[in-house]
Amino acid sequence: MTLTNSANLVVIITGCDTGFGSEIVQELYQRGGYTVYATCLTEKSVEAYKAKQSSRIRAVQVDVTNQNDVNRLRAQIEAECPQGVYCVLNNAGIYAGGFFDFASEDSFQKIMDVNYMGIIRITKAMLPSLRTYAKSRHSPQGKHLPRARLLSITSIAGRANPPAHGGYNASKHAAESILDTLRVELSPWEIDVSMLEPFYAKTPLVASAHSVLERVWKESSIETQKMYGPNFIQGVRNHSQQLYDRSMPSKWVVDAAVNAIRKQNGAAKARYLIGFWWVGTMIRLQETLPSWLIDFFTRRIMKSVGAWPSDPFLIKDAQRK
Repeated sequence: MTLTNSANLVVIITGCDTGFGSEIVQELYQRGGYTVYATCLTEKSVEAYKAKQSSRIRAVQVDVTNQNDVNRLRAQIEAECPQGVYCVLNNAGIYAGGFFDFASEDSFQKIMDVNYMGIIRITKAMLPSLRTYAKSRHSPQGKHLPRARLLSITSIAGRANPPAHGGYNASKHAAESILDTLRVELSPWEIDVSMLEPFYAKTPLVASAHSVLERVWKESSIETQKMYGPNFIQGVRNHSQQLYDRSMPSKWVVDAAVNAIRKQNGAAKARYLIGFWWVGTMIRLQETLPSWLIDFFTRRIMKSVGAWPSDPFLIKDAQRK
């Protein structure tokens, strides 16, 4: 066991194998002043961090769906960080699913287990250390310290419901709901709770979305494939590629996360929407316009890109027979 440098603020970030997590760890490492516990799903990623041979980056193999892993992380943090944890950033997340007809019950279970229950497990485990740090701010030596904070990277999907992402949308809505609750419940301990809501970004998760959709399509029944038609998956593939091509740089999310960690009042707002200038307008329209109007335009878009069943009642198929 090696105690952390008490001069450094302790930050825990989940899901640091690739994507936002790994980039945020690197950015904080370069800036200095933090000891970062980077949780990774794979041993290979842990070894890559350890190769840096830095006491300020401590990689730990943690599957956020495994309570034993989370308990082991808690024990390590409590042993090595008696000063407490300044910030927890829930970043670990997956994409699974596709259109409801193609998504399995297991895929819904898995995505909730990572994107929602992962936040629950990590937050519950780290709360005692967050409270320890928050209490230290009331000592003469701690008056200069910034407020404790619990950050989570959610998504605009936590406030909207784009088709073909039902399981993902549901997991992000659930995450935002519990975080809205925690923001009030944890306020007596002066722990700020804030969400980072990215638009589509150029990350491995977004890049792999179309391959996930194609896989669940191929695994669906012949009857389901007939209802949607042979051109359906091509339309979905093209639309998915267009979304990726129009996605924002991942650096926008990394910069927002680093600012939320570093700035004195970085987690003061409930939500930080990250995206192009028009994304905020789109979300506000989604939340204020009547549902029938939103549904109308959504159906128009689906039809225009070819993501619409060509024979919903299998009438044409029956006529061919």
